Amino acid sequence: MRVKIGTSADFPADTLVTVSGENINLVAARVSGKIYAAYGLCPHLNLSLGRGKLEGSTLTCPWHGSQFDLTTGKNLDWVRGIGGARLPEWSRGLVALGKEPMPLTTYPVSEEAGEVFVEL
Repeated sequence: MRVKIGTSADFPADTLVTVSGENINLVAARVSGKIYAAYGLCPHLNLSLGRGKLEGSTLTCPWHGSQFDLTTGKNLDWVRGIGGARLPEWSRGLVALGKEPMPLTTYPVSEEAGEVFVEL
């Protein structure tokens, strides 16, 4: 299903944007000139990524510090902290609650005549 998620101007460079509406919950960002989109909840505990930190293509979950490459969905680091505070290495497994590292679900994005679309 192809869905319009905004205009090109809605996605300034290196800025994480939350896109929500009827049956849609995404985070998106323009990285190196191209817009990328992913499901808007962290795969660890399904908490919102909307207030996550974006550095380059790396998206950090604001809740448990898991890191993902927004351009591919690849998991880069799993459950690094709680609410921004780093966890000691020995305790990371406890906070992960036995869940194995998981990637983000990403979606193809296209820009056409100043409008932005995602394929869900």
